[in-house]
Amino acid sequence: MAKGYMVPATKRKLTGAHFTPPELGTFVAERLCRLMKDLDGPLRVLDPACGDGNLLRAMVEVLPDALLRRITLVGIENDDSSFDALRSRGADFGRCRTDFINGDFLDFFNDDGLFEKTQSIEPVDVIVANPPYVRTQVMGARRAQALAARFGLSGRVDLYQAFLVAMARQLRPGGILGVITSNRFLTTKGGMATRRFLRLNFEILELVDLGDTKLFEAAVLPALVFARKRAAFSRVHVRREPGFIRIYEARDDKSTNAKTADSVLDCLQPPRSGLYRSNGTTYQVTAGRIPIPGDDARPWTMLTGPEGEWVSRIQASAECRIGDIAKVRVGIKSTADKVFIRDDWHLLPPDRCPEKRHLYPLLSQQDAAKWRSADSCKRRNRVLYTHEVVRGQRKAIEFDPSSPTWKYLLENRARLQSRKYVIDAGRAWYELWVPQDPTAWSLPKVVFPDISPEPRFFLDKSGSIVDGNCYWITTNDPDDEDLLYLILGVANSALMMRYHDLAFQNKLYSQRRRHLTQYVTDYPIPDRNTTASRRIIQLARRLSSDDLPPAKRSQLASEVDELSFVAFGIEERCLTGTAD
Repeated sequence: MAKGYMVPATKRKLTGAHFTPPELGTFVAERLCRLMKDLDGPLRVLDPACGDGNLLRAMVEVLPDALLRRITLVGIENDDSSFDALRSRGADFGRCRTDFINGDFLDFFNDDGLFEKTQSIEPVDVIVANPPYVRTQVMGARRAQALAARFGLSGRVDLYQAFLVAMARQLRPGGILGVITSNRFLTTKGGMATRRFLRLNFEILELVDLGDTKLFEAAVLPALVFARKRAAFSRVHVRREPGFIRIYEARDDKSTNAKTADSVLDCLQPPRSGLYRSNGTTYQVTAGRIPIPGDDARPWTMLTGPEGEWVSRIQASAECRIGDIAKVRVGIKSTADKVFIRDDWHLLPPDRCPEKRHLYPLLSQQDAAKWRSADSCKRRNRVLYTHEVVRGQRKAIEFDPSSPTWKYLLENRARLQSRKYVIDAGRAWYELWVPQDPTAWSLPKVVFPDISPEPRFFLDKSGSIVDGNCYWITTNDPDDEDLLYLILGVANSALMMRYHDLAFQNKLYSQRRRHLTQYVTDYPIPDRNTTASRRIIQLARRLSSDDLPPAKRSQLASEVDELSFVAFGIEERCLTGTAD
């Protein structure tokens, strides 16, 4: 392993420290080098969370001598052991002037967003950074709130968002940014604030989605952003659509035409769409230009021209989207599953075993299967559901003090009352944190898991409650079952899986897809009155209700796949990037 590459797991989680692999550092530095050629005069290059200096060292290795003579390297590192390692590497930085600071970059700014008078840094011309990625639940609500107030953040605050704002303040107008971050900001609803900040404050030059290449040990998938800071009060416009590169593992592609590359990053140089093979793994590389939407709610999707046309044709031929005709919701979240969810209720003493009318079957991720729930449903957990609807209002059930259900809850009161956020929200201590609508569980619904390598949408008519690792769909007209079957058929089709990949681009490791509310709500639905759609409805009804032999089930599912293309008027069965 390269020097400084490993960070203990506990420390990584708390600090967000994932030191940059040397090869990736070189890749970032080479791109920054090309972007720096128009910068004149003495230059200051900052890494605000530099670890032991891998990114700064990469800059020294790739920059020409003439440029190095004009540069001062500024490195800031909060961790004492990493800073000591940085200081010990002085010879690695050659003749470059260096300014290394032991401290927290964010502490250089006060609550007004200005530099603290006691410690300040001169503005810089270039920032190269792999800022820490720590979510609210790890860093704690108090620190998250303080960062939000200091840097004008909203929503679920992550440490890298604060770094992004601080880096923008530190960079001179016209200065260049090269940052490694999570790719989540590109396509998720939670990334809207980051997309807006980047669009308003920077001219985006290039985006690189490194996908599931496993360049880091982190659970998040990395992306690279290269941008130029806008001048103050400059008009926000895009001079030219920025370039993009995406690289993901191509497990299902049996092509023998893949080009050979020495490493994952060599697959990206020069950026060209196609299949590449490196170290025994085949990757799909897609390259092109990305239009940055003016509407920050829209994801930044990286599509080639043909891919964008394919997606647009499906959208244009759709009668509606799922969100127009149905409601998509996440399942319940108890935040105390060991109390509320069990498979051994029957083993409790009768005087402390909740009444059957308060225990509901629970559909969870392990129960999910295509068309029908898995056999595990016969043995699944049951949830103690503590909510009801009275005169149209959801409320916590007022239990009889002598009931076994209440006695069970009292026995677990200390654990449940420790959920301070429930109490602070004015809720009863024994409520589920996210109970959803008690009256909707009895409706026919389509259920699907949050994360899955393939679509696993299935129909439920049992009145089961849905767990928080799944989502569920109910139509606006609960009596319109045909519409629910059309949704089921289209959502499970090969066409919609491909559409999902192109339109939302949120794969995880091992080819797993995220099926979030924001995505499934936006699934297009064809005209229900066509011959193809009516046949999809018939097949979905049969696939979800009949106990079919595997061969017959596969045959009918393949027919649904074919009919989905017909229903949308699409001839291309599968669209993949090809070499330019």
